[in-house]
Amino acid sequence: MRFKFLKISVAIDLSYWIFLLLVISSIGSEYIEILLWSSVFTLSILVHEYGHALMARFFHAAPNIVLQAFGGTTHFNAADLTSKQKFLITLAGPFFQGLLTLTAYLLLKFNIFNSYLLKYLLFITTYINSRWLLLNLIPIAPLDGGWLLRYILEKFFGHKGYLASIIIGLVTAAIAIPFLYLQGYHWFLIMQLFIAGWHYCKLWQQARKW
Repeated sequence: MRFKFLKISVAIDLSYWIFLLLVISSIGSEYIEILLWSSVFTLSILVHEYGHALMARFFHAAPNIVLQAFGGTTHFNAADLTSKQKFLITLAGPFFQGLLTLTAYLLLKFNIFNSYLLKYLLFITTYINSRWLLLNLIPIAPLDGGWLLRYILEKFFGHKGYLASIIIGLVTAAIAIPFLYLQGYHWFLIMQLFIAGWHYCKLWQQARKW
């Protein structure tokens, strides 16, 4: 499935629909619940990725978005970008998602709508995005928090900052995975952190060869 919005191409891979089915199937059995949760989940990913993509487009980096298993990715031409521009592109995703979370929360808090369905939709939006936003800011790449930390540490400390970002990521993963599991977070969030932790182990092995 492909479409273009705001001059940015979006491709939705088959693996995303399979992943979405696995995630949403544990939410509830009512058709309306499944429809609402899956719609908000997909919209939330798109809002986040459009944050990255719109900032990349502002820097003429030719972005495109791909939704696949475990979420979305924004591809762009980073060859001519500065570290500061890459930092801003990374930051724009959580920023857009934060705006979505805040908007849904305020509309729900001030009881703007009387419809139960709309209130439930706002609750789902707040619930999904608040937790996803906090998870995404954990300092483990490929989560945005990990990339942001790496840009900052490398900016001030060079290669030592890069090594520090790997160590912080490994320690964070070792703490966050069992903690989130015990807190009852959804399995796909735990899986994301496990994959990220494995990614850091490989980065550490490569860094030791330098």
